[in-house]
Amino acid sequence: MEYRYGNVYMKRIFYFNLYVIKGKDGDILIDTGFIGMKRIIKKWLDQFNIKLIILTHAHVDHVWNAAYLSKLYNAKIAMSSDDIINLDNSRIHAKPLKKKYGLWTKFMNLGMRLFKTKEFKVDIILKKNSKLKKYGNCIKIIDLSGHTDGSIGILYNNYLFAGDALVYRGKYPTVAYQCQNINNAKSAVDVISELHPEKIFVGHDKVIDIENFVIEKAY
Repeated sequence: MEYRYGNVYMKRIFYFNLYVIKGKDGDILIDTGFIGMKRIIKKWLDQFNIKLIILTHAHVDHVWNAAYLSKLYNAKIAMSSDDIINLDNSRIHAKPLKKKYGLWTKFMNLGMRLFKTKEFKVDIILKKNSKLKKYGNCIKIIDLSGHTDGSIGILYNNYLFAGDALVYRGKYPTVAYQCQNINNAKSAVDVISELHPEKIFVGHDKVIDIENFVIEKAY
């Protein structure tokens, strides 16, 4: 399914969301999906002029197709300096948000060790509060560390692309069920609240409207 919010395009493939910000001189792709999605992603992205790929964090389901798409569209890759080390998936040892998520977290950690992303070059190192004026758009990088040590948000106009800093699977959004640093993940929610974006686009779930932004304190 595809959705459009002005010049922001959202593609939902299975359980994964990808986003494109259209610009006057080129378009920006946010995250690259997971294994088995290449054909669907390419068919969708061929309508755009992708010049930059921004990765919200280093988990394999967000960076799996980065090498392929970067080469295909001759696009540069940007991500946080604090997450480059996490591209070696064995380094990510998430902790459960609550005890009941312990088994799920063990499963996720195992998956991170089993799936090895094809290596790619990071062309642009992103740091918190840095700004990118690219292709007719101005975006600001927001520190949302916690889910991984280098998780970032991308603030574009009054839209925030939050990666997995939030999930929205129940009645209300909450922190992801497994995090590399739980305290930082909780603090990231406060950062998002203070920004008060019009819409929050997340990695796997439905779009969050700020009017209905009530966080479930699942921790």
